[in-house]
Amino acid sequence: MKAGWMKIRSIVFIYLHIGVFFGVSGQVVINQTTNSISIQEIRLSVDGYQIIQTTNPATRTNPLPDRSPVVVETILLENGVEIFATTRTPIVQNLHPRLGTNQIPANGVGVAKYDGTYISHMNANFAHAIEDVVSTPDFRSYWDIGGSNIPANEVFLDVIYPVEIPQSGYLVVSERDGNSRMNFQALDISGQPILSAQTIELRGYSWNMGVVNQGNYPTQPQHLVVFSPLMFGSSEPIFGIRVINIDGADGKIVFFRNSIQVVDDVAPVTTVGVKNITNVLLNDELMEQPVSLETVTLSVIEPDPNGWVRLNADGSVDVSADAEPGIYVITYQITEIGNWTNSAYGTVTVEVITSLPVNWLSVDAHASLSGATISWSVSQEKNNEMFQIARSTDGAKSFELIGEVPGGMNTSSVSHYQFFDPLLPDRGTIYYKVQQVDFDGKTSSSELARLTRDFPVQPTARVFPNPYVGGRLEIAMPMLYEKQYGTLSLKSGSGHILVYHEGILGDIKPVFLTSLEEVDAGLYVVGVVISGRSEILKWVKR
Repeated sequence: MKAGWMKIRSIVFIYLHIGVFFGVSGQVVINQTTNSISIQEIRLSVDGYQIIQTTNPATRTNPLPDRSPVVVETILLENGVEIFATTRTPIVQNLHPRLGTNQIPANGVGVAKYDGTYISHMNANFAHAIEDVVSTPDFRSYWDIGGSNIPANEVFLDVIYPVEIPQSGYLVVSERDGNSRMNFQALDISGQPILSAQTIELRGYSWNMGVVNQGNYPTQPQHLVVFSPLMFGSSEPIFGIRVINIDGADGKIVFFRNSIQVVDDVAPVTTVGVKNITNVLLNDELMEQPVSLETVTLSVIEPDPNGWVRLNADGSVDVSADAEPGIYVITYQITEIGNWTNSAYGTVTVEVITSLPVNWLSVDAHASLSGATISWSVSQEKNNEMFQIARSTDGAKSFELIGEVPGGMNTSSVSHYQFFDPLLPDRGTIYYKVQQVDFDGKTSSSELARLTRDFPVQPTARVFPNPYVGGRLEIAMPMLYEKQYGTLSLKSGSGHILVYHEGILGDIKPVFLTSLEEVDAGLYVVGVVISGRSEILKWVKR
């Protein structure tokens, strides 16, 4: 490369790749008795058969066939919560600089597959093999670090997820033989360490699975430990995990979450005598799929003592004609049919008033390759100044205001509105709500609209010419992008950060393009990050 590595404001950004080279606020130790979450039961799927491991060590033997994947379907924690592995497929980057070189023997670091095969770090598909390891709960497949091939306290790799890691989830880590250590750091959306977060020092494992790999130390079984991402103590969203080698830990890290996800509901403000004002099941999930009366049962735990607001068995909520104005909260429980230990609690809050400034008819969200369209209809508006549209990507726990649409002031006719959101994550479940704002500042909200994106999204940014052989270089992106704060980065094919700029994209784009013109010929990855959205573009310079 012809010029020094760069960061915004002309600060030189030297990527050293040694140890825990970013300052952190402290350390948290996790072992089999400290800061880990106890396991009650693990359900495995092996060659189409289910195997249940319990706290009785006799149930934890190496499953047969011994060259088939051993997939963890669910883990029942000691507190009664059931968790399962998510379908998020992460990207592995920032590999240690020795990987892929002759500094490490071909069999010194690699991926041990369930069938006994071994993918060496010298293999061009090594990074993809690691991605397979950390995206699937097959615990007969894992990474293998031999001896001191990766020096102690140096970065092994980064695992970057396409969407935020909910801190309400769980991290499940395995290690062959349960006797080696590793550290973890939380990463932000740009793949950089979160300086306010704690470093997790993993020093022990609580559950011997008995699962071994016939081609890789068949006498050393996998050991597990479960802990919460809250252990990082991060005040910022977490999008990735940095794995720091200590003494050659051989294993994997997989993200799990509650198999039943219950979102507390806030029904649209209503008047008396209205039926089916909301349905609490619409926002709840079982194994990342919407729940239904075919998959769960609903029980009311704490009803309205007056009976004025009623939660029905189908999830609908009715308000009686006798209800007095006020705020009512009902607590309920949903339970998986056929698995009574898997349940979760939720609440629905209903505000009853004498008259409504807006009569909500519907609110919907529909995904497309370029974004999402939020549509809503109202049948009357009184003193209505505007509608505010808010988005949540963390299971409706918090919402971000993303836009406003002028209201109809005063009208008794049916009105239809739309708002387009181009900056939603490529994958995951997104919630929207529309809030009506009066001229006097009073508000009322619609019910939630949910959509799930799980398909390849056409990039909205691109670098051209591609391949680049000289002349003018350009990076095209929507005008909305250019006005937003974000980052532009360039990484080598092995994941090393070479150029990194942060600021208003339209302002930093020229100096970023100059940096691209100065790098040597090769295959690169251009990263564009803005407002929770990340795009990865392959670019070739010849």
